[in-house]
Amino acid sequence: MIDLHIHTIATPHHASWEPEQLAAAAAARGLTVIAAADHNTTASVLALAAAGARHGVRVVSGVEIDSAFGGKLWHTLVYGADPAAPAMLALCAAVFERNVADARRLIADLPGRGFTLAGLGEQGRSPNVADVATALAHLNRLPGRVPGEGDEEAGMRYLLTELRGAYRPVGVDEVIAVAHGLGAVAVLAHPGRSKGIYAVPAADEDLEAMVEAGLDGVEVYYPAHSAEQVALYAALAAKYGLLVSGGSDSHHPGQALASVDPQLVTVLGRL
Repeated sequence: MIDLHIHTIATPHHASWEPEQLAAAAAARGLTVIAAADHNTTASVLALAAAGARHGVRVVSGVEIDSAFGGKLWHTLVYGADPAAPAMLALCAAVFERNVADARRLIADLPGRGFTLAGLGEQGRSPNVADVATALAHLNRLPGRVPGEGDEEAGMRYLLTELRGAYRPVGVDEVIAVAHGLGAVAVLAHPGRSKGIYAVPAADEDLEAMVEAGLDGVEVYYPAHSAEQVALYAALAAKYGLLVSGGSDSHHPGQALASVDPQLVTVLGRL
């Protein structure tokens, strides 16, 4: 059994799986293959691989890149790349660098548009666009300004729809190019997950456009996917000749690891 979407302590701020702890838990659950798929970093891959070897669990190198395509936000999984390859490290760095640079421009620009921003930078790190979106929504709940519940999603919706071009994440096509240059594969993560402005669930036309850009696969098996969504994305994978992946997206021991039948997954055949 496999789980190709797990986050470790390398995922900033909200994951707590230690490599040794994760490898032991995976073995206890009967998993034979897992992947470290931290957000925008491969920092835990080698440590998890070493832990996996001690527990009889194969570890696939992975990373989940915050990205965009077609004016929407997506998460793109890359599997099989050397975690220390300069091109991979540069891609991960670009996610953070562009995000911080865009946040700085927004912080400088938004007060001139009549918005109030406060509390940014108090996290002990440079604010990112999500921080700006949260502050924007929380502090500016005025009619015609930032509709919603005063959370990150409402603020991000405003930035993406009313200030187009203000946030410039790495493109899915850029992720695909780096992956292919390293002999790896690029897979669209959790296409059926619904988080409002975060561009999901993915429609047929979204997948078609990304396939034209070189997308290799789609994460069909995911905890939040309904049976209907699993059937839909499996059918679209067959339609476009995409690899099929699956995983739990577990961030800590309180989130169960997956048990996906490897016979249902084709991405391993390319790794």
